[in-house]
Amino acid sequence: MADPAFRTVSVEEYLRLERDNPTRHEYIDGFVYAQAGASRTHNLIAGNIHVALHPVARGAGCFVYQSDMKVRVTPTRYHYPDVVVSCARDSDDEYTETAPCLIVEVMSASTRSEDQVYKAERYRELPTLRGYLMVDSQSRAAALYRRTDEGWVLEVIEKAVQLPCLEMELSLATIYEGVRL
Repeated sequence: MADPAFRTVSVEEYLRLERDNPTRHEYIDGFVYAQAGASRTHNLIAGNIHVALHPVARGAGCFVYQSDMKVRVTPTRYHYPDVVVSCARDSDDEYTETAPCLIVEVMSASTRSEDQVYKAERYRELPTLRGYLMVDSQSRAAALYRRTDEGWVLEVIEKAVQLPCLEMELSLATIYEGVRL
C-alpha cells in the first residue's frame, strides 16, 4: 500500500488490498497506516482477556475476536482493536465487524494517547457498543467506558469489573496472569 503522505485510497481499494496483505493497516479518511507488531506483554494481556471472554461469549451466542478482526467505526474509518466482542451479525463481510458490543485496547506508551482520546471518542460513536475497555501494558491498570442511559461513564478498575455485553466479571488478576511488569 502507498505511503499515506503521497495519496489517498478509496474504502473499496483499502478493503481489497487489505484482504491479501500480510501486514495489517488501519484506514482513516482515505489514509492507510501500517500497524506495528505488539510486545510479548501486550500479547499476553490480550490473550488472557480473549481466553477469559471466549467461553462466556460462546455460551451467550456471541463471538470474540483477537487483533486480526477489523472494525468499521465509520464508513471511512477502520481499526484493529486487540479484542472485539460481537453478539450480532449485521454484515456478510468475513473480515470486518460492524456491530461490536465490547472493544478492548491494550495500551502501550506509543498508543496510549490515541487509545484514550481518539479511539475512545470514535468507538463510543458506535451505536452497538456498550463498553470500551482500556488496559495498560506497563502497569496493572485498566479503565472501562460504559454506556448507560445517561451517557458514557468512565470507571477505573480497582480489582475487577463487570463487563457489559457478556455480563461477566473480569479481574485484573486474570488480565495480568503470567505477565511480568
